[in-house]
Amino acid sequence: MLVYRSTVAVAICGALLVGCEAPDQPTDLRKDGPPNVTTVTVLSDLTGTRLIETATFCRIGDEKRPALVGLPTFTTEQICPDDLTKNADEFEVAEGAPPVWFVRVVFDMLLNPTVEDLIPDPVSTTGALKGTIATTNPVSLRCNNVDILYDGYYAPNGNRVSYPLGPGLFIQPTAPLAIPTGASCEVAVRDKVTNKKGDKVQNGAAPFKFKTAPMVLRFSDPDPADEGASTGEHTQDLDTEVAFFWTAPLRAPINTADFQIFEGPNVGDGPDPAVCGTGGTAVPAVDIVAAPAGPAAGSTALIMLLHATDPDHAWKPETTYRIQFGPTAKALSSQGSTANTPDGAFPSDYKLCFHTPAAT
Repeated sequence: MLVYRSTVAVAICGALLVGCEAPDQPTDLRKDGPPNVTTVTVLSDLTGTRLIETATFCRIGDEKRPALVGLPTFTTEQICPDDLTKNADEFEVAEGAPPVWFVRVVFDMLLNPTVEDLIPDPVSTTGALKGTIATTNPVSLRCNNVDILYDGYYAPNGNRVSYPLGPGLFIQPTAPLAIPTGASCEVAVRDKVTNKKGDKVQNGAAPFKFKTAPMVLRFSDPDPADEGASTGEHTQDLDTEVAFFWTAPLRAPINTADFQIFEGPNVGDGPDPAVCGTGGTAVPAVDIVAAPAGPAAGSTALIMLLHATDPDHAWKPETTYRIQFGPTAKALSSQGSTANTPDGAFPSDYKLCFHTPAAT
């Protein structure tokens, strides 16, 4: 997925000039014929914005499909290739980002609004309504050959050049944590979805395939890539654990059998370079503690906190530490994983080295 800085190109046809043709309006929808699915995207964004969607299907030869799309962050996102002869770059293998992902099915014309129900919005204080497709069931959603309950809404006001894309159906599992990481999924449009004339969707019956992303380590805090965090120059607070940020909630308890922590006294006021190399004394496995930072239902469940026990602190004072992981070290997902896409192993080359200050 490529994200570019926004660029603006404006073509001006002066009011006093003659012979100016009406420009093509890329947001125009088709008005005739049956509706078509122009693209299907899944949320693939692991950042805090949760805006990036990756196409898993792009209708070949359709000039109404999205290409370069503007985002609220003043960047742009390439959804479908500019070359209309090509399908999506990640055709049928785009990955929905755990723990909460969604699917968006985009059409080339407005749908019959009966595709959704309007119900009172429980959080509104003004009597506003909200859309739901939980009972109309306009699509089938399956992962690993199991039917998935979902909700969502119909967005008639979108277009193909800005976020969110539309018009389209926003589809989200009601229990995403029950779906394994690395699952093979598909969404298909049912016959009940029509345009306002009653025409059925022309290309919706064949399932549009995608996946749920595997559980992988995003980064740690501190991270080996941080300045001084591989040479021991980084100073770690005595009571601050090392945090590992994953893409899915962690399953507790965490097996620390192949977690490796080495320690040794500081040299003067700084780290011991030998510990950061291959030296130091191994911390006994019983003294290595790792646990999710919060309950499984919250976003903190994606964070693993690691420390070596000390009677008074997470780390011993005036000590240099090196953290590595053996070949079988894993963090298991509470969602479970698909057999051919195992849960996340720690990077084999991971090495974090830091030192602690004196106790105060």
